[in-house]
Amino acid sequence: LAGAGLGLPGPVMPDGFVGVCVNLGWKNKNPQKELSALLDGALVRTGNDANVAALGEMWQGGGKGCSNVVAVTLGTGVGGGVVINGHVIAGVHGLGGELGHIHVRDEEKEFCNCGGRGCLEQVASATGIAREARRNMAASTQPSALRKFGDKVTAKNVCDCAKDGDSMAIETLDTACRYLGLAMAYVTHIVDPEVFVIGGGVSRAGKILTDLTMKHYEEFTPVSKKKAGIVLASLGNDAGIYGAARMVLD
Repeated sequence: LAGAGLGLPGPVMPDGFVGVCVNLGWKNKNPQKELSALLDGALVRTGNDANVAALGEMWQGGGKGCSNVVAVTLGTGVGGGVVINGHVIAGVHGLGGELGHIHVRDEEKEFCNCGGRGCLEQVASATGIAREARRNMAASTQPSALRKFGDKVTAKNVCDCAKDGDSMAIETLDTACRYLGLAMAYVTHIVDPEVFVIGGGVSRAGKILTDLTMKHYEEFTPVSKKKAGIVLASLGNDAGIYGAARMVLD
């Protein structure tokens, strides 16, 4: 065995140490060293799962042909990964690429799972879009196709109804895309990537999602017409597999 790569759902230090992986119940572990020992000392590389997926999309996915890519995953939460000159930028404390916890909404009163308020994840994730839809339905008596779903409305319902021209659904999705475009503008003004790659379940909305996001991204980046484009991820759940392989090859 030449080596193995592993994506982990939490901040990963450069030496593979993980302080916490909430969803796995891990604390203060170094799975990189542990797995290497189990594999008779074989090379093992580890990284945050979103960062690893970003590397995969850069190598063989939506960002293929580019070496400076920022990936954004819109799922239950919002994940992200920054790849510069072909290498993941994880940062000194493993927090690089935590795009979901960029503060974008000052008026937010509810807390994010991270303990903050106004995070991108609270409005642009699948759960955030559904929550925004419930808020919009409660705030007015405006007729909408979303009302037939009630409190069980999902992000997919919002996207489907928006494609059908429902005004409340369009407003809901546009809000999510506005804050996503704002976060992308922040990132552009720091690392200036070649392209943003959007993946995750919400990305299945396709062109309506990228068009609305690009509209707001353009509004927030008037300084230059030359900047990153926005494309959809193409590897799906295999992005992490490709990224893990690329880590070992590097």
